[in-house]
Amino acid sequence: MQKYSNALYIYLMIYTLSTLLRRKGYLRVPLKKVSSGHYTCKIVLNGIIGVFIVDSGASHTCVALEKENHFLLKSTKAEKQATSASSADMDTRQSARNYLRIGNWIQPKQEVILFDMKTVNEAFEQLNENAVDGILGADVLQQAKAVIDYRRNGLYLLKK
Repeated sequence: MQKYSNALYIYLMIYTLSTLLRRKGYLRVPLKKVSSGHYTCKIVLNGIIGVFIVDSGASHTCVALEKENHFLLKSTKAEKQATSASSADMDTRQSARNYLRIGNWIQPKQEVILFDMKTVNEAFEQLNENAVDGILGADVLQQAKAVIDYRRNGLYLLKK
C-alpha cells in the first residue's frame, strides 16, 4: 500500500468525510471556534437569527432568559430546575413549539429551556468575545444525527 504524505492524507480524510456525509443526505453548517475553545453557530429561532454555543454535553437547547422577547418565546415556569457544570441549581422556564432552523435543517416544533446565562456571557466578555444567545444542546444534535468536523469547523445535520 502506498504511503501518503501527511498533507495528502489529511486532504483525503477531509474529502472523504465531507463527501460521505453529503452523499448520506447531511447538510453542512459552518462553526466558529472562539477563543474560549467553544464552537458557535448561527441559528434561526422563530424567524430571529442568534448565535448559540454548540454543546453536546448540554442535555437541552437553551436560550438566555433575557432573550425571551427577542426570540418571540412564550414560556412557562419549568417543573424542574436546571443544573450546569459551572453552577448550582437554577430556576428555568420552558417554551414549546418553536420554529428552529440551522442552515437548511428545520425543526418546526422545538422545545427550548430558558435560564440565566449571565455568567456564561461574562466569561465570554472577559475573553473579548461577543455574548451568545443560547446553547444548541444534545436534544437537537441527537435528533439531527449531528456530526462535528473539528478539522474543518463544520456541523453536519441529517436532512429530514
